[in-house]
Amino acid sequence: MLEESLIAQIKSLPERSRRKLRLKLRQKAIMRARARLIENRVDIDELSDEELEVIIRDEEDKLLDEYKTKGLIALLALLGISWI
Repeated sequence: MLEESLIAQIKSLPERSRRKLRLKLRQKAIMRARARLIENRVDIDELSDEELEVIIRDEEDKLLDEYKTKGLIALLALLGISWI
């Protein structure tokens, strides 16, 4: 339900705002993907474009999940409902 609401809100944004949101999300996902590859000592040059795209997309999905969770926690806090 919350996920559908978030998607509906994003779709109601003007196209320019949606592009900026996607660009910022993509940039952050790329930074996280680089960090993940460095931590695992993987040479970025050895990966194909498809493999990099899968890794970046995975990071984008993780970011979206984090934003949804934080939004839910903020909403509960606003309503005075404890998470625990």
